[in-house]
Amino acid sequence: MKSNGYGLSDAGLQRNENEDFYLMDEDLNLFVVCDGVGGHAAGGMASELCARTLRQTVQEGKAYIQRYHSDRSLTNRAIIAGLIQRAIVTANEKIQAMTEVDITKKGMCTTVVCLLQLDDFAVLGHVGDSRIYLSRGDKIHQLTEDHKYSVEMVKRGILKPEEAHKSPQGNVLTRAVGLSPTIQVDTLQVETMPGDLFLLCTDGLYKYTDKNELGNLLSQDVQQIPTQAIKFAKDRGGSDNITALVVRMDGEEKSPRNDVIDVLKKTEIIMKIPIFKYLSYQEVTKVLSIARLKRFNKGSTMVKEGDPSDEMYIIAEGTADVLKKEVKIVSRGKGDVFGEMGIFDRAPRSATVMASSAVVAITLHSKEFLALLRQESQICVKLLWALNGELNTRLRKATEDSVAPKDPMARDEMDEVPFDVSEIELDIK
Repeated sequence: MKSNGYGLSDAGLQRNENEDFYLMDEDLNLFVVCDGVGGHAAGGMASELCARTLRQTVQEGKAYIQRYHSDRSLTNRAIIAGLIQRAIVTANEKIQAMTEVDITKKGMCTTVVCLLQLDDFAVLGHVGDSRIYLSRGDKIHQLTEDHKYSVEMVKRGILKPEEAHKSPQGNVLTRAVGLSPTIQVDTLQVETMPGDLFLLCTDGLYKYTDKNELGNLLSQDVQQIPTQAIKFAKDRGGSDNITALVVRMDGEEKSPRNDVIDVLKKTEIIMKIPIFKYLSYQEVTKVLSIARLKRFNKGSTMVKEGDPSDEMYIIAEGTADVLKKEVKIVSRGKGDVFGEMGIFDRAPRSATVMASSAVVAITLHSKEFLALLRQESQICVKLLWALNGELNTRLRKATEDSVAPKDPMARDEMDEVPFDVSEIELDIK
């Protein structure tokens, strides 16, 4: 899959200098947008230094990218995510070093969003309040979360959204490249498909838009989007520097086959699974980044009764029979899940599952899934809350024969966890 980028930056209507900086390297498939802070041209220096350091570090790590293309394993993809993280950390160190030798540069820093395309996956890096959006299937998804005071206060339950919006400190950055000697970098691995359109932009654009307006903007001819985006922001006031960089994933659509599950379909399937019903689109993307596809011929055994449990299965295509002591007790189809409890306690499989037709299953392995939950405490809390609900439902069904079975593809009417999860800390061994 080929990625094509189109970008433009403008000082806006009220700033004398443009401290934004963007970079496109289509040989590396690397795209970067930075928004400098500091004034007296220092912010512009910080943003340019950050972007160029990213490109240099990724260029130096090109061997890791080549290794991934020859072996597209989860481990090699995680190494690429680590490369992006290291590149931003290196940029942070360089900006910090510059401020130490030149007092006039004290306090300069920059936001950064970047995208590195790996043919079938994009690795995103993010610090600050610049954003990355994904346009897919006629929907717009924000893939990054702003690192600023207002967002942090809402997440912690200290302020309500309307209070945070009015706060004088609302737009203060809580993270930026060069702001402090250490830095926390957010990374995200996104499976891509032909037609995907990513928008990397600074707050000079998105603060004037909502998702509907962004959708209209991104539906235009892709080469004209940056120009139209800047015009849009200027027409709304243009009070800040404005940068828009769009990256389109081009390639031939795969022929429809029973053993091919595209990205959009996998995302839809995951989002309709009851235990994942509270997850946001971004969180579902993180789950999919560790998912694998397994294919089974008709009549083959998917799991065997008595074997240890270390993987959960989500049937994406086909049907399977659940057997207890070689007696069929139920059939499973698209969207059905089994093995979800075993990934936590690794208890022996309580039944055998055999493919009654050709089956394609999305699988999540215990080791990688638990590692994700250690890193993402909010996903963990939402998952545990959903599991609690599922267990209660199963207990009721076990005692109330008259209750009709629930559609496995249906989501509960409640779309949010009914309590704040941001301050809950978990220690998953």
